[in-house]
Amino acid sequence: MALKRPIPAIALALSTVAFLASAAWLATKIVSFNRDKLPARAHFMPLEAEHFRFGTREVHFTEDTSPTGQKVVVVSFGDDTLRLTETIPGGIEELPDLRRYEDWLRVYRFIIVKGMSAEDAVKAIDTDEVDDRLCVVVRNPPPGADHRTWGEVWSHGWTFDIYELTEDGEIVHERLAYPSKRRGSEPPKEGELIEGTWQYDAAMTSIPPVARPKPQFDNDASLHFGLDFFLSGVFGMIMILSAGFLFAPSRRTE
Repeated sequence: MALKRPIPAIALALSTVAFLASAAWLATKIVSFNRDKLPARAHFMPLEAEHFRFGTREVHFTEDTSPTGQKVVVVSFGDDTLRLTETIPGGIEELPDLRRYEDWLRVYRFIIVKGMSAEDAVKAIDTDEVDDRLCVVVRNPPPGADHRTWGEVWSHGWTFDIYELTEDGEIVHERLAYPSKRRGSEPPKEGELIEGTWQYDAAMTSIPPVARPKPQFDNDASLHFGLDFFLSGVFGMIMILSAGFLFAPSRRTE
């Protein structure tokens, strides 16, 4: 039986094939881009134990008090010692591990890899399948801030002390500020966290998601495959319109 509306039917068939083919091709290109073109990213596994081993050295976290009465977390790493003064007092004291300092101090094992999901990365760290690194992140609110009210949301005044404990026994320290807002391709300011670095990821992992700055999206797949997205969208629109004309009810004639 001949079709009553051959043109919409042909258009629907062709546009459906074109849409599915273009969508599949686009998905393949995006997967390939994310696997091969995106820069390596850091994946973190938080540590809660106060005593553990990293490489050939023991790491110990103990508590002390400064001459002014402030709480101090003492990090012993092999023969070196690091004294970290509490920056946000009033944590959860009853917890028996590092979680009682999590308002201001976090400890992570991490790796920097390409083409690996966060779940696979954490599994690889946990099973020692890859060489990992160790860092301590201390969040510093602005001086004089009320740590439980406005000081907790005034993120632009925060700084971060980031300590990497290396396998050769060194402690590498950097103090970096929360990133300020940038317009377009404006470069980041000196002394600020830079998106795409492991230090940035470590700091952002240590704060609530609502306090993290919006991503810049300056290396996203959508910026590289604009024409492919456009063509796939056109084919999809033709497919929808053709289906509408083909299956629309017949006009009544009196």
